[in-house]
Amino acid sequence: MDLHSDADSTTMPRWRAELKTYWTEDGPRFLHIVKVAMAATLAMGLSMRLELRTPATAMVSCVIVMMHQQSGMVIARGFYRGVGMVCGSMAGLALIACFPQQPLLFFIALAAWIGACVFGASYYRNFQSYGFVLTGYGTAITAMPAWSNPYGVFDNVVFTVSEVVIGVVCASVVSAVIFPQRVTPALYESSRRNFTNLLNSVHSMLDRASTVAGFDTFLDLIRERAGLESLRGGAVFEDPSIRLHNHVFLDLDRSFLDTVAWIHALHQLKARVVTDADPRALAAVDELLGGLLEIVPRHVETLAETHAELITIEQAETLSNRLDAFEQALPAHLGRLLQSLSDLSPHERQYVATIGSALFFSIADLRALCRGYVEARTVDRLPWSQSVFQAIGCVGNTRATANRTAALIAGMRAAVAVLVVGAAWLASGWVNGSSALVAVAITSALFALVPNPAVASWQIFCGCIAGWLAGFAFNFFLLPRFDSLPLLAASIAIFVMVGSYVNTFAKTSILGLGFNIYFCFIVGISNPTVYNPSAYLDTGFALLLGIATAAVAFSILVPRTGDWISAQYLKQIRALVAYNAREEDLDDLLFTFELSLRDFIIQIASAPADLRVDRNALIGWAFAALEIGRAMIQMRLDTELLGDTLPLGWPEVQDAWLAALGDVFASAAPQAADAALAATRRAQEALSLAQNLTVDAAMLTRCRMRALLHFTEMALQDDTGSFWRTTGAPT
Repeated sequence: MDLHSDADSTTMPRWRAELKTYWTEDGPRFLHIVKVAMAATLAMGLSMRLELRTPATAMVSCVIVMMHQQSGMVIARGFYRGVGMVCGSMAGLALIACFPQQPLLFFIALAAWIGACVFGASYYRNFQSYGFVLTGYGTAITAMPAWSNPYGVFDNVVFTVSEVVIGVVCASVVSAVIFPQRVTPALYESSRRNFTNLLNSVHSMLDRASTVAGFDTFLDLIRERAGLESLRGGAVFEDPSIRLHNHVFLDLDRSFLDTVAWIHALHQLKARVVTDADPRALAAVDELLGGLLEIVPRHVETLAETHAELITIEQAETLSNRLDAFEQALPAHLGRLLQSLSDLSPHERQYVATIGSALFFSIADLRALCRGYVEARTVDRLPWSQSVFQAIGCVGNTRATANRTAALIAGMRAAVAVLVVGAAWLASGWVNGSSALVAVAITSALFALVPNPAVASWQIFCGCIAGWLAGFAFNFFLLPRFDSLPLLAASIAIFVMVGSYVNTFAKTSILGLGFNIYFCFIVGISNPTVYNPSAYLDTGFALLLGIATAAVAFSILVPRTGDWISAQYLKQIRALVAYNAREEDLDDLLFTFELSLRDFIIQIASAPADLRVDRNALIGWAFAALEIGRAMIQMRLDTELLGDTLPLGWPEVQDAWLAALGDVFASAAPQAADAALAATRRAQEALSLAQNLTVDAAMLTRCRMRALLHFTEMALQDDTGSFWRTTGAPT
């Protein structure tokens, strides 16, 4: 009896521990699917109570905006969905008014409009792009059911917009009120992890014993930082003060990009010094870098994902103070090292001077990053009522950094897909062809932004099939047996919860989203409900045809994995250096240039793998452009700063250097690279290391200019990075 009791006492705690672990990991997932079901059924009930025609539209809006779990992301997506649907409805009214009873002209205009919206969605990223997406296929949703009856289009717009608003409001209220998962803590936690990973990368890149190589570390850091911007877009709607303190976050982004760029340059130079430098110069370099590594905290990477191992605000403040002291002591320390190496050749001393000056300015950026990190967590929060309207007014400020050619192709692809389905509808006289047109418009617009739209559209095709079959069973076996709204809501909630659960897993998220969207859409809960199996099957077939057409278009019409589209990415990367870095106005040019290169790197890295595309070469080009273009812009800024203190004739030498580097990226020819290397060496001679070893602000700025020239020389000579020596001129 006692033995049995002891066994129970040991089994129960273990069972409870397992249950607690399971609930900790999967509890938020189950809570989310319950909230989605509640929002969808609430939207359905309100729409039916208000006697709107298609409560299914409100349900679809719920499941789409609640594909995110955090309330801020749901509200942000809902806000842009509402704005996009209103704009799309106005466009639908205009198309019906311009082309009543003229199907050919109507379809051409509709295809052109959807293509233009997809172009905008691809060109302006983040949540603003979702507004373009909704504007495009919202036009199809509101105009298609009424294009043959122009007098009914206004009523259709009123009903559709009302249903969408109900769905968005229900989703936002349920997400924000019932056990809300706020995005602001996730924003700060992700920022904390990103900052910790950046500090770890300082050690992994600059430690002499480290064997880390390649771009993977920098790619991971850049991806993490881009994800933070998406979270910040949602946090605005939870805490508008975040947007009003946008300057803090903008400075954080700026100092982060600058720090990553300096770490990359120092990593490249460290590798060169280890290979070529005199032992005494190498020891001096190790002493400089070692001083930084001693004060930068390092967390064990295998434990970096745990809360306890991430950097704290106190550690960030301490690091900022220690960096400040190190920065103040560095000029004198560098001067002593250069004095001790006075018997070495200028070339060897240049290694030390370059490392020292680059280290000085990288410390300044890292210190600014620490201070911004702390300030972002200590800014005063304004009351929601005082800041929300200003915050929403600021949300529209967006920056276009995407590839124009890729965005144009996405728009043309969507237009062609819509035209193909429209032509098939006209040629066949298909009664339910409008559903196919709506489906191709939704799929073409919604998945133009994902990394692999062809795979995503085929996944939603499978989700549509599953939703079609589940909807058939619900519509014709369960629905006729319901005699009350609570029973209807409870039954339909089960299906929505299944799709939402599948949607919470990264690998099957689109499949679950497709199931929910098309289950709600094809079941078509309406006032009144119609029992018509043949029409149901016809609608399902139309939806599948529209999705399949969009998927085929993504697969064969200039797919993202093609080598031609990769060449267009490369062409615009080169243009950023050949023209922007060389000629554009310097006002905020450095930050916009770095931001553009960062977005290009993310786009290239997120594209699906393809044997025809040398992704490493594209990323290498992007990093070469980042390093050389940044050197060109910073050199122009330093020249303005130092002015007359620079040697006579320096402006002409700099102009020749800028022109030579621009030609390298414009032509990608070996001759241009050789000419740029010669121009770089002439600039180094014109900006020789001063004999006076007094290290002050002007001397450090001048050393930075020489460091930038030295980095450029290494990039032009690097066998692994000199892509212009093997690629040839672009076609």
